[in-house]
Amino acid sequence: MVFSLLPAAVILFVIASLFKISFIYNVSYLLFAVYFFATFWSQRTMNDLRVTRSYQERALLGDVVEVRLEIENRGWLPIPWLFFHDRLPLALISPPFFRRLISLQPHEKRCFRYELHCRQRGWYQIGPLTAGLGDVFGLSFRQRDYAAGVHLTVYPKILPLDELGFPSKSPFGDLRTRQLLYEDPSRVVGVRDYQTGDSLRKINWKVSASSGRLQVRKLEPAMTLETVVLLNVNRSEYDRQHAYAGAEQAIVVAASVINHLAGLRQEIGLLTNGVDPAVPDATGLAGYLPGKGRAHLISILELLGRLNVVDERPFWSELRPEFQRLPWGATLVVVTPRETPELLETIMPLRRAGFNVVLVYVDYPNALVWEPAQRHAATLGLTAYRIWRDDDVEIWRRLARTGV
Repeated sequence: MVFSLLPAAVILFVIASLFKISFIYNVSYLLFAVYFFATFWSQRTMNDLRVTRSYQERALLGDVVEVRLEIENRGWLPIPWLFFHDRLPLALISPPFFRRLISLQPHEKRCFRYELHCRQRGWYQIGPLTAGLGDVFGLSFRQRDYAAGVHLTVYPKILPLDELGFPSKSPFGDLRTRQLLYEDPSRVVGVRDYQTGDSLRKINWKVSASSGRLQVRKLEPAMTLETVVLLNVNRSEYDRQHAYAGAEQAIVVAASVINHLAGLRQEIGLLTNGVDPAVPDATGLAGYLPGKGRAHLISILELLGRLNVVDERPFWSELRPEFQRLPWGATLVVVTPRETPELLETIMPLRRAGFNVVLVYVDYPNALVWEPAQRHAATLGLTAYRIWRDDDVEIWRRLARTGV
């Protein structure tokens, strides 16, 4: 409407100049004054508007994240009407926006809240928030983006693998034992309930007597063993009918294994052919070499949360240049759809070079197809597991109890 007011003022001024009519002069001056005042009002209030968004940047699957918006008018002029629209991801909220129409007095602050439901892992953009406002006359309208787009990372599902066991490698050969780490008997970090197979020398008799049940000393590891998870999310290698679900299950397995081993204070790493949207131009495999600590674990879980599955990006050809970066003697947990010639051509040299390789297949729904692959892996001296559903994790637990 402001664009129709200015031409009208100019036309009246021209007419007044031609016919020397003072009344028309006054009307044109009034229109000019209203135009410039309305323009100044909207521009000033737009500059005085402040929008702040606060929220939790990381969340677990199933969490509800509350987003808090603060809209503040820091100027001396009121904002008669303000319309704002915050863009949100459809996977977390429906409809995928939050919008309101309000008015603000000078130095007034308004707070708004909405919730995001983390039903699916991913890296989601929140915002930007677009605000539009006008002057008291309704003659001017301005629009601007505030609270630039930020991201929320939803971690993948992490399965409780308290009893998951992996064979590990030391410089002295294979460790065929239930213990994942060497334990120092001088480093006692707590107690736990007695389990079948625990040594009687580990029983804390004093605590057992006071609690009424057998308690075993928990010992701190004296050395750590490095593990690298090799995650293949090349969608074209999964069965077409459930390629998406299979790739997501592979990410869940990788996150669960990494979280479990981090709890055992092992050094953990991840290499994957998935695409990290935070670094879209990166070449080669994404991931981290083995490291320790909570910050390292969070970095890996964030990467798995952000990870995009890919099409036609073979994992094995990109893994071979990374061989020299892998720490010697580490356990390599290969999470992949199924056995392929390219897989065996890649991992068998690693096996011969001193790495301990554990295969985890996530695309064998039929046990009749899975059993030959398992037998073939055994003949090659490889340990292979199948994880088709979350319930299949119980297989790992049973194997851990038997010391395999």
